[in-house]
Amino acid sequence: MQTIHFGNRQFIRAFELAALSLGVAVTMIPLPARATTNWVSTRTQAFLLSNTPASAGPNAARRYSLNSLSNPALTDTNVTPLELSQPLHITVALKHRNVDQLDSFLRDLNQPGSASFHKYLTPAEFKARFSRTDAQVAAVVAHLKVNGFGNVSVSENNMLIFTDGNANNVQSAFQTSIKRFNYNGKPVYGNDLSAFVPPSLGSVVDSVLGLQNVVVPHSMLQRFAPETVIEPNSIEKNTTDASQLVGHQPTDFAKIYDASSLPAATNTTVGIITWGDMTQTIADLNAFTQNAHLPKVNTAVVEDGSGIPVHDDDDREWALDSQVIIGTSGGVKELIFYPALSGDGNDHATDATLSAAFNKAVTDNKATVINVPIANEEYASYMDGALAAYDAVFKQAVAQGQIFSVSSGDAGAYAESRSPQGAQGYIGTSDDGTSVTTMIDLSKYSVEYPASSPYVVAVGGTMLSTTDTMRWAGETAWNDGADYADRGRNAERVDNAMCIWATGGGVSAYEAAPSWQTAAFGSSVTRRVLPDVAFDAAQSTGAYIIVNGQETKLPIGGSSLASPIFVGGWARLESAKNNSLSLPTPAFYENLPGNTALCHDVTSGNNGYDGYGFTAKPGWDMVTGFGSLDFAKVSAAMPSWRAQ
Repeated sequence: MQTIHFGNRQFIRAFELAALSLGVAVTMIPLPARATTNWVSTRTQAFLLSNTPASAGPNAARRYSLNSLSNPALTDTNVTPLELSQPLHITVALKHRNVDQLDSFLRDLNQPGSASFHKYLTPAEFKARFSRTDAQVAAVVAHLKVNGFGNVSVSENNMLIFTDGNANNVQSAFQTSIKRFNYNGKPVYGNDLSAFVPPSLGSVVDSVLGLQNVVVPHSMLQRFAPETVIEPNSIEKNTTDASQLVGHQPTDFAKIYDASSLPAATNTTVGIITWGDMTQTIADLNAFTQNAHLPKVNTAVVEDGSGIPVHDDDDREWALDSQVIIGTSGGVKELIFYPALSGDGNDHATDATLSAAFNKAVTDNKATVINVPIANEEYASYMDGALAAYDAVFKQAVAQGQIFSVSSGDAGAYAESRSPQGAQGYIGTSDDGTSVTTMIDLSKYSVEYPASSPYVVAVGGTMLSTTDTMRWAGETAWNDGADYADRGRNAERVDNAMCIWATGGGVSAYEAAPSWQTAAFGSSVTRRVLPDVAFDAAQSTGAYIIVNGQETKLPIGGSSLASPIFVGGWARLESAKNNSLSLPTPAFYENLPGNTALCHDVTSGNNGYDGYGFTAKPGWDMVTGFGSLDFAKVSAAMPSWRAQ
């Protein structure tokens, strides 16, 4: 896993702030009086919460905590108003029209006999039926411009509006204020009031993204030093021979998961959500296909244009995604990279720019299956409005017959738990690397987003056993145990914090259970549970890939491996079915229970620590879902499936 990026390196001011009391804002710049008193709140809530009691009085020192799952208090930092001239890139997400009709249409897409069964919409048809009208969009654009925003552009589907401004413009247009402070040793900013809009825009504007850069999206590339791992529990494996745990070439997974008997996916276009420069990634992909005796891949890089490139010099994530997808699929019609851009020129995307990358893949409407190795905390995504904004995009994808496959995460059951340097899955500390002093409540679980969205396929991780390298022999839940959480570029430890490396899974705190999960599990399931399926993710059984022209010395793992395996195998099914398959999760939950021939049920292992977390069991579970698919058998069974 790649450590989450925090901060804004261009944020250093040319002058020093006067010495202040720790945790105290220097001043409160008063907000302009509202023209009316009934401005409407958006889904974007305050990212900073004031801990100062009302009884303390107006002159009391103000202290804050982050509006995240555990509400960590900000200490040893000055919280001050962001300079009003500070440039900001934001995305305004708009609500769908005719939401009830849209939800009904999405249900009917998977119902044989309905008038809408597999009657996918074009982007133009979706826009005409469910997007905001040009007049409504123009009203939002006018509001932005009158409040000083510039460089305003609108997405093709009228769902997102991109614009550049500064803190003063944000304060005027959305009646919020933004504070600057240090977090994990880096300068960052976040809004300490919810975002509001005038009442005339209340039914149109859903959220305002880009008002904080503290918790930003991260890739899910497993990164740890195997020699320091502390085993979490004694895990019974579905194999009796440890020698069967070996690394693999990306082409091996097609044979292991019985996809190689299907034709290559040369009739299907596949997408990958990325960031950074794809030049080296494509060069490494070409080297891989040449070595594997596969046809050279037709590639494209499509940006949405609402930002500037992310400067990220770690190409391993995108090399893993692209090579495993091509190795498992046997080749695709086209592989399209959709890079998320940076709003401020730093080495990270934000919710504002990642939403644009998702949306571009949907309005482009070329990729049938889209891999997402990027995630964020579900709580943070909900609080700043990104969860609703992304879901709106994913709904359009489902309506158009596109499938997003999302890695479930590498932090086990502790996606929201952060180390001092920001690494996920933090559980405690270790001075000697042989035992962990627990520092969190191990019974408090959380999941990643967008894996928790009901409009995507959530893919968890397993530890794979094989015979002769390419014959499936067994799988257990992927849980590599605990390792030092905070490491430098050369994997050197920087403190004594420990995190867990395990497959994500559990219960969403915010997404309602989709009808197909309620039908499968009963009315007691009220929230989306995940993952849906799972494939190899352990480093010891992972993939050897080419990075910067050289094959990696050790296999690469993580749920960033599992999702591309699914994407590559499913792309073969799409090609075989003339790209007619819809989001497969409703069909999975209706047809896989009890049909053990179609999948490898994973029945051992867990994704927690010291006996906590969720445990794999016969049938579906919140660690590995239904397990891994036998793609050829699934393809053969599809004609009899009731919801596909």
